[in-house]
Amino acid sequence: MEVVDANEYALRARQRQESGNLDGAMSDVEAALRLDRRHAEAIHVRAHIRRDRGQLRRAIGDFKRAARLAPSDYRNFYCRAVARRLRRDWTGALDDLEAALSLSPSNGDVVNYRGFLRLELGRLGEAIDDYDPVLRGHAGHFDAAHNRGVCLERQGDRRGAWAAYSDAIRIRPDGAHAYQSRGNICRDLGDLEGAVVDWSASLARDPSNVALLARRGAALLSLLRADEAYRDFTQVLERDPKNADAYCGRADVWRLRGDRAGLRRNLEAALAVAPRDWPRRRAVESELRGA
Repeated sequence: MEVVDANEYALRARQRQESGNLDGAMSDVEAALRLDRRHAEAIHVRAHIRRDRGQLRRAIGDFKRAARLAPSDYRNFYCRAVARRLRRDWTGALDDLEAALSLSPSNGDVVNYRGFLRLELGRLGEAIDDYDPVLRGHAGHFDAAHNRGVCLERQGDRRGAWAAYSDAIRIRPDGAHAYQSRGNICRDLGDLEGAVVDWSASLARDPSNVALLARRGAALLSLLRADEAYRDFTQVLERDPKNADAYCGRADVWRLRGDRAGLRRNLEAALAVAPRDWPRRRAVESELRGA
């Protein structure tokens, strides 16, 4: 399209920034500011570009400048809160969110992000107080549903957390993380079969999660599903050949089968790859000496 004024340059800059073309977006921002050096939207977009590039201090300065030029635009405070949180300035981020809410009361995105910050700070009851109205206003908000479950889990309400994670799964059935979280709750409640089902659903959506693969292997071993557990531990080692715990998992499978040679072979392999401060080193060395 033929660009004729600062507004159009700023619009195209926004589109390019959102698509990941940061160089093209910055070029358009500069063109807009040559035409109007006080163009609030162009400065706002430049702040996003700088935040995307990790230039957080400069991004915060741009959001501040844009807020002075467009004091009724809540986005400048909301987006500056995100940049401040990345700099671990929790107080500044929360202050910016309050400023954003004064301009856009009950804004679901802003309230949800405040809940996220409060969760990170361990202010779990306040975080739930944020997530509840977000979900009342927008029942399909995945992040609010899932993070509400995280809060309940950390408060020790495992059944409440299970229900919240189930809500998140209903909202986004393709979300690997929610299945993993609900599987963790199943394990904590003693339902290993349920945990394996949920972890399997998570791994089907994110096969790269090696830590979860090892966790499923351990659960399968506890359920005496030795062949499946062995496959999981072997897949872990294919992706992480220095995973001493996976070798120990395979050793436990051989222990169940009564195969001393296989047990010893895997324990020796575990010691060969384990770091010196591996927590299980002494126990494995002791078992090998007595074998």
